[in-house]
Amino acid sequence: MKHLLLGAAMLFLTGAAAQDFRITHGPYLCDMTDDGVTVVWTTSAPALSWIEAAPADGRSFYAEEHPRHYETVAGRRQAHKTLHTVRLEGLKPGTDYCYRIFSQEVREWSHNDKVSYGAVAASDVYGREPYTFRTFPAEGSRCDFIVLNDIHGRDAYMTDLCKGLDFRELGFVAFNGDMASSIESEQQLFDDFLDASVELFATETPILYNRGNHETRGVYADRLGSYFPTGSGNFYTLRRYGDICLLTLDCGEDKPDNDIEYCGLADYDAYRAEECEWLKQAVESEAFLGASTRIVLLHVPPTLGTWHGNLQLKELFLPVLNEAGIDLMLCGHEHSYAYLPAGEGGAEFPILVNDNRSYVRCTVSAEKITLQVIGPEGAVSHTHEIEPKHNL
Repeated sequence: MKHLLLGAAMLFLTGAAAQDFRITHGPYLCDMTDDGVTVVWTTSAPALSWIEAAPADGRSFYAEEHPRHYETVAGRRQAHKTLHTVRLEGLKPGTDYCYRIFSQEVREWSHNDKVSYGAVAASDVYGREPYTFRTFPAEGSRCDFIVLNDIHGRDAYMTDLCKGLDFRELGFVAFNGDMASSIESEQQLFDDFLDASVELFATETPILYNRGNHETRGVYADRLGSYFPTGSGNFYTLRRYGDICLLTLDCGEDKPDNDIEYCGLADYDAYRAEECEWLKQAVESEAFLGASTRIVLLHVPPTLGTWHGNLQLKELFLPVLNEAGIDLMLCGHEHSYAYLPAGEGGAEFPILVNDNRSYVRCTVSAEKITLQVIGPEGAVSHTHEIEPKHNL
C-alpha cells in the first residue's frame, strides 16, 4: 500500500511539473524580409524549441508533416535558454504562411550532452487556427504601416489607442523608440509593451523595432537586442518592403557621454560616428539606390532641440541624408507633434515628429506618401501628403 501511495505521489508530482512548463510570452514576429522572419517567445524553463510552418493555402495544418526549424548556433541546436528566437528562411516573397511554435522542457542536463527532456508546450491549434503572416513583397510601391513611439510602458493606453485598427491591413508596425522608460528586466519589457503587442497584432503582423534613448538605460538594457534580433546584430538597419527602402537609425543617448546620469556607461559619441560610417555605405547600396521611396525612422529629431544628442545627429547624419534623396523622416522623443517641411531646420526632406498620445498611419504608393496622426477614439489630428522624389 505504501509503495502504491508513493507511486501515486510521484505521478502527481511529475504531472504537476509537466503542467508547470509553459510558454510564458509571445510569440511575436520581427526582422521580417521578403524571404524570412524571426519568431520570438519565452518559456518557464529552458527548452529545445522549434517552429513548424507551411504555406497558408487553405489546407489543414495537419495535411502533411512539416520540417522543424530550430534556433541553431554554429551547428548546435539551442536548448539552454528560456528566450527562443527561431529564424524561418527560404520563404517566398509576398506569400501567406501559417506556423506553430513548440518547446520541449529540458528537465536535466548535468554533464556532456546527456539531456533529459520533459513536457512539450505548443501554441494552440485546437482552440484557434495556426498563426499566420505574410512575407514582405519583393517589388511594388504600396505599403501601409503605423508608427508608435514614446509609450513609456503605458501598455493599457497603447491598447486603447489602437483598438479600432485592423492590423491585417498593415505590412508591419514600427516602434520608433521609448516604448519603455528603461529596461530593467525581461518581465518589465513584456509588461511595458510586448505582451500588449502580442495581444494586439505581433503574432501575425511583424514589429519593426527602432531603439530610443530611454531604452539604452537600465540593468537589462544590454540584452535588449536579443528580443529584437537582426541579421547584422545592430539596432540600425536598412531593409526593403517591395520598392520602398526603410532606414532605422539608432539615436543613442540625448546628453553628453560624461553626464552623471549615465554612471560612466555611455560611449554614444563614438557609437554614432561608427553608425554614420555604416550609413554612408548604406545609402550607396543597390537596395537603397534602387528604391522608389526612402523613409528614415530616427527617435530623436536632428533638427529640433539643442541637446547634445540632437546636435551630434544633425552634425553626423544630416549631411549624408541630405545628399541621399530621403523622402521622409519619422521621429518622436519630444512628446509633442511637429511637422517640418523640406528645407526647414537644415533638412532637405520633411520630418514628422509624432507626440506620445498618437500613432502615425503611413500609406505609401508610387504617387504619394499619406500621413495621418491619429489619437484616441481614432481622431485624426493632422494629415500630410508628400510626393516621393524617385518614382520608378
